[in-house]
Amino acid sequence: MAKTRMISNNDDSTDGRNNGSSRTVRVGSRSLPLYPLVIVCLALLNIILMFTGIGIGIYCGKVSGESNSYQITAQALILEVKQLQVMQTEVIKAQEEARHALETELESHRLLKLQLEQIQALGDGVQTQIESLHKEKDTLTANSSDILQNCGRCQSGWRLFNMSCYLHSGSQHLKTWHDSRQDCLRRGADLAVINNLQEQLNLYEYLPKRDPSIRPWWRHPGGIWIGLTDIQTEGNWTWVNNVPLQDGGYWMQGEPNNAGTEEDCLAIMNMKNSKATWYDASCSLQKEWLCEKEPN
Repeated sequence: MAKTRMISNNDDSTDGRNNGSSRTVRVGSRSLPLYPLVIVCLALLNIILMFTGIGIGIYCGKVSGESNSYQITAQALILEVKQLQVMQTEVIKAQEEARHALETELESHRLLKLQLEQIQALGDGVQTQIESLHKEKDTLTANSSDILQNCGRCQSGWRLFNMSCYLHSGSQHLKTWHDSRQDCLRRGADLAVINNLQEQLNLYEYLPKRDPSIRPWWRHPGGIWIGLTDIQTEGNWTWVNNVPLQDGGYWMQGEPNNAGTEEDCLAIMNMKNSKATWYDASCSLQKEWLCEKEPN
């Protein structure tokens, strides 16, 4: 390795070739002037420092750029978070408004349902009242009809003919001749007595008719008991008011015939001929009956 040595030659100061002091640096076997070498070293050092500064500047610029990029990204995230918070607030507000609207609608629906139930109850009440009024109307109509037909002289359900009130039992309940008479007596009446042709014709129109095509008619449970019998003496027909039959009566063809068992009671069967409706039958048979009494 070459050795560099600095030599200070003061003896040369006396040499006439040097005007002042002179310094050198020995590098190996060569001696170099000191000042130019220092200048070169300084220049190299400046170049190194310059490149170092440039490198540092580039690095710092890169770091600063990355820092700015990170800063921009963070700001964007913060802004997005704020926007999401605003959106969340709006969503929560919308949910509250929807919940409130739903509660209001449910309450309105409940009130409407309650009103409908009340209206339904009122409607049912009105319907019940209407049905009750219809029944009252029918009753009043029937009573009015009875009053018009009976001129107020017969009770409800009775019919006024020839200055007498008549009540037909109907087909719901059937009785023997004797039980039929007892029912009439309990009503303040008796089994009907037919005194003349006009009364016979009126009762023919009033009482139900029998289809004559149904054969044999005498086996049918139909027929209506009236107050004529020959129980006391066979062949002597007497009314329940103890008045004997005077005009021969309005018998069907071949009647009375006392056929079969003892047929001592009279029933009527309205078919084609209004003047031929009577026939004799066993008093123990179950039939409808016709009551008669004087008007009020």
